Amino acid sequence: MNHGSTLASRRFAIPDRLNLAVTSLQLLASVALLWGASWAWNAKAWVCLGGAVLAFSFVMQTGFSLLHEAEHRKLHSNRKVNDLLGFFCAAMFPGSYQLLTVAHLNHHKVNRSDAELVDYIRPGESAWVKHVQFYALITGLIWLSAPVVTLVICLTPTSLLSRAFASGGNTSVARYLAFIQRAGASKVRVETLCVLVLWGLVWWALQLNWQAVAFCYGAFAFSWSSQQYIYHVRTPRHLIEGAYDLKLWAPLQWLYLNFNYHLSHHRQPNVPWLYMPLVAQSAPMQGYLSTYLSLWAPPQPVEQAWPVTHQVRGPLQTREHAA
Repeated sequence: MNHGSTLASRRFAIPDRLNLAVTSLQLLASVALLWGASWAWNAKAWVCLGGAVLAFSFVMQTGFSLLHEAEHRKLHSNRKVNDLLGFFCAAMFPGSYQLLTVAHLNHHKVNRSDAELVDYIRPGESAWVKHVQFYALITGLIWLSAPVVTLVICLTPTSLLSRAFASGGNTSVARYLAFIQRAGASKVRVETLCVLVLWGLVWWALQLNWQAVAFCYGAFAFSWSSQQYIYHVRTPRHLIEGAYDLKLWAPLQWLYLNFNYHLSHHRQPNVPWLYMPLVAQSAPMQGYLSTYLSLWAPPQPVEQAWPVTHQVRGPLQTREHAA
């Protein structure tokens, strides 16, 4: 290894101790807020309940950022420790770490392609159906899909899944089944069983209230789902360049673990969160809040996209040559 590559590896080394500390703190804070919300519900302390719900929706953003690091194998340099931490973060989400990892890595392979084109209406698609799908996704459906798909995989007999996989074809259902096959139904079932046992122990030990927990996760589902799409909606239809780096208030940027440097992440997905501002080609100029507000505009005809045809590689086309 030459001096340059050694320097680069040291510069972008995974911050193991910091990540362990942040992950431990985030998990403790999340569970504590669920307990606090449960206490507030039982005591009818509605202001405290509102505070706990709001805090939970933000703290869980940190949890997702940590999960995201684990999915890219950069939460800890030891693979087993990385996956264990990722499992706990996924359990709080909640969902299967294996399933969430496959889903996210697949996103990097199909970013801004037709498979993820929620913000534009393609020829032959129903405009009103696309509107319903879009607003359902950004208000919470994308979060809900994680536990629901996990449970569907767990409850579907292996023989039925095998026959479905063997049917093949190039339909959207077949592609969805192929995604499940890559995740591995048996691994998903084992993880889900462990998650259920873990949640059962936490619930029993802290005497959680299901209404309070539902409010906490409802707020997180809405917050997370909309903020996930903020980085991609109406970005260029380019596999790598189809994302935003957004200017975010410094305390929130730390809470989100630099997740707002999302374009930089797509350009260099193996760089740990701590160094994202260092690898960004320039400081973010586009505002986070203004971009979030523009997210709520309805889907547009695909002819208004830039470029109209999904671009997989190469420099991003200019708008004059995008059509």
